[in-house]
Amino acid sequence: MNDDTAAKGALLAALRLSRGLTQQELAAAAETSQASVSKAEGGKDDLDPVRWSAIERCLAVPTGTFMRTQSFAPESRIFHRKLRSTPQYALKRLRAEVDLAHLRSSALLSTRKPELRVSRHPIPHDGFVTPGEIADDVRQELGVAEGPIGNLTGLLEDSGVVVIRSHLEAMQVDAIAGWPDGGTPVILLNDHVSSERQRFTMAHELGHAVMHDVSASALQESQADAFASAFLMPAESFAAKWPGRDIDALVTYKSTWGVSLAAAIRRGRDLGLLSESDYTKLSIHMSATGAHRRELDPMKSESPRLMTDAIESAMAQGATLQALAERALMLEEEFVSTYLENHA
Repeated sequence: MNDDTAAKGALLAALRLSRGLTQQELAAAAETSQASVSKAEGGKDDLDPVRWSAIERCLAVPTGTFMRTQSFAPESRIFHRKLRSTPQYALKRLRAEVDLAHLRSSALLSTRKPELRVSRHPIPHDGFVTPGEIADDVRQELGVAEGPIGNLTGLLEDSGVVVIRSHLEAMQVDAIAGWPDGGTPVILLNDHVSSERQRFTMAHELGHAVMHDVSASALQESQADAFASAFLMPAESFAAKWPGRDIDALVTYKSTWGVSLAAAIRRGRDLGLLSESDYTKLSIHMSATGAHRRELDPMKSESPRLMTDAIESAMAQGATLQALAERALMLEEEFVSTYLENHA
């Protein structure tokens, strides 16, 4: 198998899946056969320039994308926080999104990639080390002071983690993370969820990335939630000024810590600051008032800056928007909406 042909095939499959297309749908749009698309994706056959151009138009990528492809070998460990039961086709699409995010971030951060300051902390099977203890270790590793984390997105980006807000609603997940061996961790966040939920989800995905090798088990989801709670609300400092069970005081407290009211109340229960009876009463109150769906005193969104700053720096040094978009395998409109709009 020719390396270039295999790379083109892997890239074709990732781009097709990221657009939510089947092989048959892409073949019909490009006026070719499904068998040709299948063979190309498998690296078994190259296509002629005319068919590659037609496919590029259908996938809305720059002309010559496949002719310039020399390598594409996705090998990320991926993790995702489900909103509900996620179908298999959506999981394939999610992997494609992460693989492309790694490819794009590597191309655009070639000279501005921060040093990676977070390391793996595999959770042992014997239960002697807890997710909360690992969360404390990671906070120390990243130099986080006791107390609330102000800008979690900025902290992760300064620590070498790429954070990208994306449209993941159709794939029924809050976020997905990937970390290739020897590479850069990437977190894709669903931009349709609240800021509080985004922060908890980022911490959840960080927990997966540092503790786990594979995703999807119920135990690992529980461990990632426990990591996120401890990472955002460390036990000693969170308990020190616990306001009790007054709902108004709890709303102020959850805002201080940058978490949802539900997450703060659950953490209070887990640390023994709330009795089961009080926890149940508060949960019922939230359900009755709609506070479990609509965050009270919502916080301002955190905007990723790492990719945006790298692009703006490259443009200040003379790079054109078109050239940068081509490097990211995007047309200019999609490139701008992904990395440059609403990132102030």
